[in-house]
Amino acid sequence: MSGETIWLFGLPCSGKTTLAKGLIGPRTVHLDGDYLRDTLNSDLGFSKEDRTENLRRAAGVAQALNEQGFDVVASFITPYRSQRELIAEKIENVSFVHVNAPVEVCEERDVKGMYEQARKGKIKGFTGIDAPFEEPEIEEIGLEVRTTTHSEEESIKKINTELKLKSDPSHIFIGRWQPLHDGHRKIIDSAADNGKDVIIAIRDTELSEKNPLTAQERRELIEAVYEEHPNVETMIIPDVDTVAIGRDVGYSVVSVPQEVAEISGTETREEYEKNELLSGRHFED
Repeated sequence: MSGETIWLFGLPCSGKTTLAKGLIGPRTVHLDGDYLRDTLNSDLGFSKEDRTENLRRAAGVAQALNEQGFDVVASFITPYRSQRELIAEKIENVSFVHVNAPVEVCEERDVKGMYEQARKGKIKGFTGIDAPFEEPEIEEIGLEVRTTTHSEEESIKKINTELKLKSDPSHIFIGRWQPLHDGHRKIIDSAADNGKDVIIAIRDTELSEKNPLTAQERRELIEAVYEEHPNVETMIIPDVDTVAIGRDVGYSVVSVPQEVAEISGTETREEYEKNELLSGRHFED
């Protein structure tokens, strides 16, 4: 399952990083412009060419993460239309969000004093002062949030709603899935086939005789099985040994039926080779 990228762009101090942090989910990576400037892209300056190279590299990282199933929230000024067009070419599944705030408001928010230094000529090529920010054309705007007139919570809610970022799962199944077998499928299918949104949480167990498949191998197997179920998502979680359960907090806890519990993953592993498990041979039989 591929991920998607939300690309927040706007003037310095318009609120991009704040909104990005509010959009991070359990399998989301935040690519922040300042962080990449200090690490991966520390060799680049602030000419238009270097800014474009900075964004080209960031877009490449985002696409690689998407291909591995991670969602990405990227927050970069991205001042030129040509740069946004380049990003759209580099990332297969990207949505742009213009974080809009007037330059005078951004300047008031600037606790680092960058705008002041730019106005005094101590910082050259500062977007909004002596370097341009090309406002997006109407047809270019995927989504716009105005952080001057809307609160952080309202802006995040608007992005989540219009881009349909928040899933509304009804069931979560936690297990090792070593391997996913017909017993597991029976209980998962009972929810998934009824249109319920389902999350399958995969414990990231250490490899051993009882745990021969990596978390990623199990994830790929499960996603292949549920390829035709867009309402089924997977998630790799730490190898938890305890689940704490509250009372009257909006969900119920159910046990699997006895006939399902009696289906043995151990016997399945003993009967099939690893390559047969990964190919789903044990389902066919």
